[in-house]
Amino acid sequence: MTRRLMFVHAHPDDESSKGAATAARYVDEGAEVVLVTCTGGEAGEVLNPACEDVPPERMSAMREAELAAAVGIIGFTRTHQLGFHDSGYHEDPAGVPEGTFARTPVDEPATKLAEVIRAERPHVLVTYPEDGGYPHPDHIMCHEVSVRAVELAEVGDLAGEPWRVPKVYACTAFPPERVLALHEGLLARGLESPFEGWMERRAERDEAKGEPAALIDVGDWLTRRDDALRAHVTQVDPDGFWFQVPRDLERSAYPYEAYLRIRADVATEEPEDDLFAGLDV
Repeated sequence: MTRRLMFVHAHPDDESSKGAATAARYVDEGAEVVLVTCTGGEAGEVLNPACEDVPPERMSAMREAELAAAVGIIGFTRTHQLGFHDSGYHEDPAGVPEGTFARTPVDEPATKLAEVIRAERPHVLVTYPEDGGYPHPDHIMCHEVSVRAVELAEVGDLAGEPWRVPKVYACTAFPPERVLALHEGLLARGLESPFEGWMERRAERDEAKGEPAALIDVGDWLTRRDDALRAHVTQVDPDGFWFQVPRDLERSAYPYEAYLRIRADVATEEPEDDLFAGLDV
């Protein structure tokens, strides 16, 4: 039986910054790896100084093209776009515009996603933590939609045969142990660390989530992740934060992508080294 893995992300570029190396590894190992993107990223700001001349009216088309390029690099088996409008980043939830993803009643996108789940029948689904990983309203909404969609796929009156996803995870891009390992590794080499002060700002929030349930060794797939990130040329500065850690240091200090468990039908020993651990697939 072919193993089936689904990632549910909020925007184009999230598939490259969260779990991309895991996706690439499972693709190479013969799994079907499906990407669902909830919004088009229309409200994204240009974050690469080399692209400052991109006008807002071109952002949607640019991000669609960037996503296609990143998908090709990572190697996703299939992709689905739910078609909701990017809410933009707002620290005050009251600032989220009407008609955007985070302002949509949860069951509307959850029903669309549930129908994709029924069609794809994943053994494992990966989404975001309850707090979104960071407080972007679309990331928080992505978690809520994913959890609800998993429920609807199992029991809802929808197109397709009901499907129960046996394992559901949340991707956590920067667990405290990763930040500490990379920070100390950089200092040991006499290099400046971009994580200076990071741990203090995030420690309380990250510790509240608990220890990762799964640590996937992706040391051999970090280059694919980086190439996919660079494909999002409006969103990623190739000289910026993401690329300040030498990859040989990352492979030796912390070559993992970490996942929190949302639910599982099987008991396993933690931390797992395989998202499919315990499943008969």
